Amino acid sequence: MAETRRDFLKTAATGIVGLAVGAAAGYYMAPPKVVEKEVETKPPGVPKEPLKIGVITILSGPGALLFEPGLKALQMEVDKINANGGILGRKIELSVKDSEGKPDKSVDFFRRLIEEENVEFVITGSTSAEAIALAPVAEQNKRVLIIEEGTAAKLFEEVDTNPKYVFRIDNFDILDSISTAIALKKTWPDVKKFAVIGADYAWGHDTWDILKGALEILIPDMEVVAETWPPLFSEDFTSHISTVMAANPDVVALVLWGGDLVTCIKQGVQYGLFKNIKAISPTGGEYVWAAGSDAPDGMLMGTRYYFTYPPWDRWWLNRDFNLEFHKRFPDSRGGWPGFNCNSAYAAIHFLKAAIERAYTIYGGWPTQEQVAEALEGLMIPTPGGYRYMRPEDHQSMGYAVTGLTKQDPKFGFAILDPAEAVPPEEMAPPGGVKWRDWIQHWGEQYL
Repeated sequence: MAETRRDFLKTAATGIVGLAVGAAAGYYMAPPKVVEKEVETKPPGVPKEPLKIGVITILSGPGALLFEPGLKALQMEVDKINANGGILGRKIELSVKDSEGKPDKSVDFFRRLIEEENVEFVITGSTSAEAIALAPVAEQNKRVLIIEEGTAAKLFEEVDTNPKYVFRIDNFDILDSISTAIALKKTWPDVKKFAVIGADYAWGHDTWDILKGALEILIPDMEVVAETWPPLFSEDFTSHISTVMAANPDVVALVLWGGDLVTCIKQGVQYGLFKNIKAISPTGGEYVWAAGSDAPDGMLMGTRYYFTYPPWDRWWLNRDFNLEFHKRFPDSRGGWPGFNCNSAYAAIHFLKAAIERAYTIYGGWPTQEQVAEALEGLMIPTPGGYRYMRPEDHQSMGYAVTGLTKQDPKFGFAILDPAEAVPPEEMAPPGGVKWRDWIQHWGEQYL
């Protein structure tokens, strides 16, 4: 049977990925031969107008703590791409919308972006609820949607089980929770009693279910003594803190994010929550800096990217990304990029590499379907290390970082020290396999 273009796309991955990533990293090209006619500024078949990309993200409310720095990092990378000629000669124009974390606003903005503003691709920094609402709309409209976060397992396990146009950049709940469980067992092997203060929506419940499932395997005699669920974007956690303190657990899991986590930590310090109770947070490494001097030492935090890891002397891309962000945005996020910044970097460079890859194969500006095909199986370098886009479920894979909080006068806030990486092969189910069906097998293999 003759090999189809889709088959060729997959079998030719190695050489083409190298070409695309090389272009993204700014590798040099051989000097052009002298020609008498004028050289085209764009390859044949490439539109002359700018490339419009829609961006739906959270720029107001507690969620802005995560996504506002990410938008800055995205614009920083777009500026660099445009300074080097754009994507195949097309300069990028971003159309940015503030969803405020509301799923209905995200869906409305998505429709308006593609129908009224004629954007070609959409990138979203979103909550899980927004991602779950957006994915079916993107599939129905056959429009490539790159989700930076939106990490609920439900997205690809239940809502979009056979994605074609939807891709997720960052580690999802399973990786956050499993990596935290592994780090906890290593750090505090004798703890038994657990409590949770968790955000009362899809991400919070999913993350705690996965974390608890992993801990039940690693610590067979664990006991959950308290569960309390504040609404998303709460301002007062005192009743939840009191519930946990009355139960007297060994460990409290703070399954919160953004301003919610920072507020809970500050109020927890006021009420003495952390004096005799250890604390963990699957994504807390992203936000603990915002608690300033209030953040106690010794909290075990996870994160999808951490600005000090990989070490700058071993991974120049992380060093340069941090130094440029710090120079351009010294007042954003303490002056150092967070995990949505790395997600934003990956989103635009995955898209750039996929467009260039598809152009190489098809010989013209690619269709939505061709870009989607080209995204499958791509691996690109990011400040946080290499990320690989799994073809089977459109989930990007990379390691997680865990560490213990420690106040650092150099940065003026609590950092993760030491910061350690957990590779995806230790914490991720195979593509297309639901975590509940997989976690027991994971436990048998890991133990």
